Amino acid sequence: MMEGRRRTLAHWRRKLSGLPRVIECSAMRLIGRDHEPSIFTGPGRIEIKSNTEIRFYMYATTADNATAFRKLQASKQNPYDLREQFRLVATDYSGTEWAGGWTGVDFFTDHHSGWPLTGELSSLSTLASGDWVAQTSSVELLLIPPIDLPTSESMISTTNLGGEEVAFSRGPGRHTVAALETEVEFAYEPSGGALWITAPTSDRFGHPYAENWLTEPLRIMLGSLIYPRMVARNMGDGTAHVWLRPSPPHQRKAPFGLMHPFGTTVDHDKAFWELYAKILTLIGSARDDAGNPNFDPHEMTRFYQELAQAQRGSHWVMLLTLASTAEAMAKGLMTDADRKSDYTKEDLASMDEHLGQWAGNKALRGRMKSSLKLAAERSPQGFMRGLARKGVIDEAEIDTWIALRNSVMHGELVEPWSTKESEQHLREMISLVHKLTLNLIDKILDVR
Repeated sequence: MMEGRRRTLAHWRRKLSGLPRVIECSAMRLIGRDHEPSIFTGPGRIEIKSNTEIRFYMYATTADNATAFRKLQASKQNPYDLREQFRLVATDYSGTEWAGGWTGVDFFTDHHSGWPLTGELSSLSTLASGDWVAQTSSVELLLIPPIDLPTSESMISTTNLGGEEVAFSRGPGRHTVAALETEVEFAYEPSGGALWITAPTSDRFGHPYAENWLTEPLRIMLGSLIYPRMVARNMGDGTAHVWLRPSPPHQRKAPFGLMHPFGTTVDHDKAFWELYAKILTLIGSARDDAGNPNFDPHEMTRFYQELAQAQRGSHWVMLLTLASTAEAMAKGLMTDADRKSDYTKEDLASMDEHLGQWAGNKALRGRMKSSLKLAAERSPQGFMRGLARKGVIDEAEIDTWIALRNSVMHGELVEPWSTKESEQHLREMISLVHKLTLNLIDKILDVR
């Protein structure tokens, strides 16, 4: 639990609350690469238009019109090359300096009279210090609006009139989860307007990765694109990096989530938080090829993000994403022994020699040789059949996966969800993905 319960974001939430919101700035600078001078300068404003859109407007001047124009042209011609884009630094009238990150720039009024520039910002950040900054090294996330999660402690409110209780309410309160040598606290505000997720750092849960890890398990478990609206990285020395980030509206409860937050069994809440701790441990323990923790989302998280996004697409897209995810999870479960072919090396070599000597159609011979290469390694389909024989997954789920995978991968349309058969197929595909995912989580954790 955070020392003294001082929360850095309590101050910044008040400063940035309300939509739309405008931050008037006395000075703005558009810069390029590190150590380069400012390209444009001038006053302006930052408009926080919605939960997903932040834009700046700047009345700029430049010391070198020719250089500035060339930079604008290079930015437009290379929109995917960050080195050719601008970075915004702005100071508001209270003296706070904001960093807006990389941005493309365009004119927002008649550009024949000066340099009125605008651009979309991916986030806003500032380095905070002062009495309102948490003094321990920790992470704070604010989810606005909150999501529904089970809590072990309830928030109880009563209303009295003349000494008589006239109203009583009970709502979600607080829950703490232990993982990665820290304690993650989930706490709802009394107003119900936000969910706080806070945790002190540890040797296994450190900056700058920790703030990104905390919501990854929720995206996997709930099947929704859940991101914090505000983030504080408390350094423990009286300073904190504070961000306002895009936060898409939470989707309706998704069938693709690995585990929904509320169930009918008594032990459901306990199982929910145990799974959260397992996934957080998996994510925090992963390392890249250089042995460093992952700053970007874990591969498993990315698959479930794709599933969440697929809900906005057609039935065909949904099934294609489910089929691909199931195959990816199966491949992740396969060991070198699992990939071993069902055919002996001698038989494979003999068949290869036979095809090489066959004097028929060359194109057909090439196709047969390609098929032979596939036979040299057990397929995910064959591996899943083995899992079915062990009772890990159902044979019917594999049959559905094979039929639907082949149809959507080869350009065949699928039937609408309005039929009983199609609804059953969707349930079987989701069940298959979930079972493979849970087995993959257990396998990775056991290995580590």
